[in-house]
Amino acid sequence: MTLSFALGHALRPFASVARRKPVSVQSPGEPIRPTAEMLDGAIGAAVAALEQFPVAEMLASTGAGVHSVDSPAAATLVLLALAESEGAANAHGASCVRRLLSSRASTGFWRFSPDSERSEAGESARALVALRQWNMPLDPPPALAALLSRDAAQTSSESGAAAIEGVPPEADVATTADLLLLAAHEGRSLPGRAALVSEKVRTQGLLGCARGEPAVSPFLLGYLLTRWVRHVGDHWQLAVPLRAELISLWEKGEVRGAVNVALAMSALMNLGRPTDVNLFERTLDSMASLLLSGQSEEGLWPVAPLYEAGDVVYGSLEASAALCIEALVRYVRIARIAAERTDNFLPGALPPRSGTWKETLAAFDNDYPPALFSPESRARLLALGEWLPAALEGDGGFEVRLLEGTPRVDFILGIKHDGQALLAGRHPHSELPAPLFAAPEWRRIRDFARAWAEPGGLLDREVDAFWLEFDLDAPVASPPLPIVFLCTRDQPVAVNEALHQQKSDTYRATLHAGLPLLRGDEAPLTPELQRGMDVCIEALPPGAHLYAACVMMSRRSKNLRFTLKNVPPERVVAYLEAVAWPGDFQQLRDTLAWVLPLGVNRFMLNLDLAPQLLPTLGLECSFQGRAQPAEEPRWQRLLDELVTRGLCAPSRRDALLAWPGRTQVNLPAGSATRESVFDKRLAHVKLGLTGAPVIEAKAYLATHRTSELLRPR
Repeated sequence: MTLSFALGHALRPFASVARRKPVSVQSPGEPIRPTAEMLDGAIGAAVAALEQFPVAEMLASTGAGVHSVDSPAAATLVLLALAESEGAANAHGASCVRRLLSSRASTGFWRFSPDSERSEAGESARALVALRQWNMPLDPPPALAALLSRDAAQTSSESGAAAIEGVPPEADVATTADLLLLAAHEGRSLPGRAALVSEKVRTQGLLGCARGEPAVSPFLLGYLLTRWVRHVGDHWQLAVPLRAELISLWEKGEVRGAVNVALAMSALMNLGRPTDVNLFERTLDSMASLLLSGQSEEGLWPVAPLYEAGDVVYGSLEASAALCIEALVRYVRIARIAAERTDNFLPGALPPRSGTWKETLAAFDNDYPPALFSPESRARLLALGEWLPAALEGDGGFEVRLLEGTPRVDFILGIKHDGQALLAGRHPHSELPAPLFAAPEWRRIRDFARAWAEPGGLLDREVDAFWLEFDLDAPVASPPLPIVFLCTRDQPVAVNEALHQQKSDTYRATLHAGLPLLRGDEAPLTPELQRGMDVCIEALPPGAHLYAACVMMSRRSKNLRFTLKNVPPERVVAYLEAVAWPGDFQQLRDTLAWVLPLGVNRFMLNLDLAPQLLPTLGLECSFQGRAQPAEEPRWQRLLDELVTRGLCAPSRRDALLAWPGRTQVNLPAGSATRESVFDKRLAHVKLGLTGAPVIEAKAYLATHRTSELLRPR
């Protein structure tokens, strides 16, 4: 049997583990969007049923029938799932904790089963993570700790595949995923293993990586990998192909069986909201509806195959229930279940927006915290908004200073591919104000947008987004000039030397194609500047990403700013040493010494070239998964520390913590009202290091339009 069981035979091996018919929540041919009452009832019934089981068992299905296996693997999965389920089924969780504590061998390891050849390292790493999430922080055995401390990589001359010391080249991806997750909980980064896993998933997909002895279900593998991605932050080199494959499998109808749906659903939620929020939410809606329709009257779901070894297929009734509970609890947490959900927020579904951004920014007036937005800063935002057509679609954001007496608020607008036409002067219904093009800077933006919009061109392939940032430290100029950010498509540097060079070359080619269009003849890419760019790119550690190159049009500066993403915290100093950053390393080390213990685990670096590196450094700090303060207590600790160190006013800290949420903006649209729902998020805190004794702290507030509809007046 092959791993096709996960797609085509999800229920067959456990046909004897049968229950009564499922409760239907669907009309024939018409799926029903889950309501809060349906979800609460389903979760309550499942928790009550799970609490009746004394312990989680692993079942094995063979030609001779179904029998239990002496394996801790089911208890581990239950603990992982219930840890995300807001205290659900605590009694059953406690029994699983006892099961793991009693089944740990004298070596400190766990095995999948007494006769299994499955790597002890992966099973033990997963069990340790599960126990830590239940406040049982056991230390890894010395052999496992030694394995986690090694991340050397070398390239095989024959196959070009990276072999990681301590993990043989044939090690299954699931084992490596478990090691990565444990290392993250240990506060360690393993970029070599991370790059290796990312490359395997990119080239082989989940179905091709679901191997081992026993082999893991591809959906369980996706669940394990995305738990690691969620814990460590934005590893988009893995997140992008994983999300694409999961949604593709779902749309093709290949995610079969409730537990596989739950695993895929949790994996997508682990990866966070993508750019296409509407597709994401509709997919989760459909998955949740299927989970409800597959639940039995007892509150349980059919057992799903989780592992396979030869002709033996393994699953667990308790793990199946816990994984479905996790998916539903987390769906309730993030879903928008209002009866008036919109389904028409699609390209072409609504008439083009008229007017300018001034109306939208004005409609936010009740959302602007007075501690952050002074009357003067709000007036400047509205004055800027008059220059920007409402049809210039994008995510908005605000840059705010954190000390009293600094009222300045800058505005940021992120333009994706759907804004190309307007910037290029080719939008069928809207255009930029003609006075803008009196400035050569805006003419260069138009030239860039036209090149970006060429189908199949280098910029079309490699530029992901284009950000406009407007400094509002003075009354709005006529015309206003932005700082522009050319954001590259994710090309993380791989551990493989050949791929490293290939991706570095792609970065360089993209910058050489785009930057001259934006900088013009007044600020050419001189050989000195190109050498500085090359040094910064070549030194990127495995897994890091050149996120953006910035042209400071509004400041009339020839400097170039790089924004680097996913530089591991423990490699920040080493990277800056490698590029010969001329800044104050002692100030940097002192800053990291108090930032890292706060749990900051997502860093972006801002470096300035002129053409050599300048001693300035921007250190953007946030948390994996972009979790918000309500679900991420480390935001409070970080902002409290800024207040303690005199870098943030208490009133501004409180305003930042209160910012996240949803708000509705209603604007007139002819005979109708255009209703837009925006997510408000705290994006990151930026620490500006210049060598001066005082560090400047800023915060970035994001808004994202998640849905829109028209209502008759």
